[in-house]
Amino acid sequence: MADLTLDEARKEVAALRDKLDDWANAYYTNDTPEVEDNVYDKNYNRLVELEQEFPQLVSQDSITQKVGGQIDNQFAKVNHEIPMLSMGDVFSKEELQQFDDRVQKQIGHEVAYNVELKIDGLSIALEYTNGKLTRASTRGNGQVGEDVTPNARYIADIPQTLPEKLTTEVRGECYMGKEPFAKLNAERDEKGETTFANPRNAAAGSLRQLDASITKHRHLSTFIYTWVNPPAEITSQHQAIEKMTQLGFHTNQTGRRIAKMADIFAFIDEYTAKRNSLDYGIDGIVLKVDDLDLQQELGNTVKVPRWEIAYKFPPEEQETVVHEIKWTVGRTGVVTPTAIMDPVQLAGTTVSHAVLHNADLLQQKDVRIGDTVMLHKAGDIIPEISEVVLAKRPKDAQPYPIPTTCPSCGEKLIHLKDEVALRCVNPSCPAQIEEGITHFASRPAMNIDGLGPKIVRQLIKNDLVHNVADLYHLNASDLAKLDHFKDKSISNLLNAINNSKRNSVELLLTGLGIDHVGAKAARLIAQKFKNMAKIMAADVQDVAAIDTIGMTIAESLTTYFAQDEVVELVNELKNSGLNMDYLGAGPEETESIPDNYFKDKTVVLTGTLAHYTRSEFTKKLQSLGAKVTSSVSGKTDYVIYGQDAGSKYSKAQKLGVPLLTEEEAIAQVK
Repeated sequence: MADLTLDEARKEVAALRDKLDDWANAYYTNDTPEVEDNVYDKNYNRLVELEQEFPQLVSQDSITQKVGGQIDNQFAKVNHEIPMLSMGDVFSKEELQQFDDRVQKQIGHEVAYNVELKIDGLSIALEYTNGKLTRASTRGNGQVGEDVTPNARYIADIPQTLPEKLTTEVRGECYMGKEPFAKLNAERDEKGETTFANPRNAAAGSLRQLDASITKHRHLSTFIYTWVNPPAEITSQHQAIEKMTQLGFHTNQTGRRIAKMADIFAFIDEYTAKRNSLDYGIDGIVLKVDDLDLQQELGNTVKVPRWEIAYKFPPEEQETVVHEIKWTVGRTGVVTPTAIMDPVQLAGTTVSHAVLHNADLLQQKDVRIGDTVMLHKAGDIIPEISEVVLAKRPKDAQPYPIPTTCPSCGEKLIHLKDEVALRCVNPSCPAQIEEGITHFASRPAMNIDGLGPKIVRQLIKNDLVHNVADLYHLNASDLAKLDHFKDKSISNLLNAINNSKRNSVELLLTGLGIDHVGAKAARLIAQKFKNMAKIMAADVQDVAAIDTIGMTIAESLTTYFAQDEVVELVNELKNSGLNMDYLGAGPEETESIPDNYFKDKTVVLTGTLAHYTRSEFTKKLQSLGAKVTSSVSGKTDYVIYGQDAGSKYSKAQKLGVPLLTEEEAIAQVK
């Protein structure tokens, strides 16, 4: 850098600021990041270096002097009386040691830190008046945020009322867990919608919705970790976390008070190894001086506190080579490209496929056959190509041609308005039929054991089924035509198909694969209308009036049943002997359920269960009149845990919620 002239530095600074401003706007304001975090950090740190070397180039409009992003004009503004500052970042243990040295030098002695996981989400502030939630806001630019109170009321683990009548403010992170993130992206992919790049942006895009009903269905969570104005008896960060937990806030219980840097490094090593097994995303470790008085003494810079620092994990990426791009057709006709690559180890698993989501993204990344690419896992879950290594591109590599016809049926593909996906609209497309039947037979739907994709593919290939109703006309001689199907296999599958006729109608409703109508919505609709005939006859307003069911689901459901071919299909299923009535019991129907251990109790499941899937045990508990929720609070009656139970188990212990092993719970339901 010493070789740079002032003029050269000025030009590089201007270019970096323009680039970083564009990237920050995409990340913070539009929730659509254009580069990976490590690319942004590398350019940001280069700008910091230049401004330190040439202080005359520092200006107030530089991104290094700002906090967070811009404010969306569609939201009401919230002035943060105490600014919501960002944290300084370090990227090595050596830099972390230097931070500790600076703190000790300023304080004059060794200090203890509360060491916490850095949650990959967006900042949220919660204000309470006399114990009632009165306002929730985003960080925004640190001084002014956005009022998201209606949306925050739909986040299950945010307490609406505190057990003490406090007038106070707490802050933390709003995030989306890995499982809801993967499910949301899969749903958006299937509908031809743009997918979220990572859980952080999915959370931001979900919290910053003008329509709170959208937030309601996105399964957001929070970890609260900052008390802006704690009671006088709270003198440390770890005490603040304990008290906030007692008040019902969802706090992360992995944090530890640590005084020695060697122990902090061990904590970093522990969670570097554990991060992939957590059910939420983390991108580093945070050190906070534990003593609140010392925090005040250390103070803040214009942008960051001097008493805390974030150690950022290095990006976990692998280099591999693309050999093929395969196009697949989903249940709704969306055609998706997938890169097939040399297998590599990434985040604990072997990866050889990466979905490119749509033709636009494929062209944007310009992935070609033979390209060397950098591969990572978005949110530690979904394999994703971050960039092409252009220096290693073969000289004869050509831009990949976008298909114009369906790879399954050969019909012309279309690009619908407002969609990023290519779509096959042929209702007789074999791939769509295969996906639809596979979904119908899946566990969350009709649960026809043994009827997986390979068997469905054979049934279609042998011209034995053309829709889901044909499954109920199969006989032993039909199944004998399938590969490796002998007497026992034939008998098992016929029994499974026959048993599915007795399912409650919400499973059939799920199995029909109606856009936006998942298993939970199907159950609520079935609870309301009791049978298929009434569901099919319901109007939009009746469906939308169901608690947690909005206009999107209502319109999709009623549009689906308005089709003549759908009415014909349902009649055929009915004539085949399928049950069309609701057999379960919802919360408002528990009076008819005999008294039992779990009736009218609020239950949370956590960990890996050995005897049931989570979905199966949830249904079992609901049939006994229990309310099964996803978060632990003071109102939880029981937490049932399996192997590798995590933060929910710890929170239950803190709150004194009764804990049951899976075996103990099973003994009560028999």
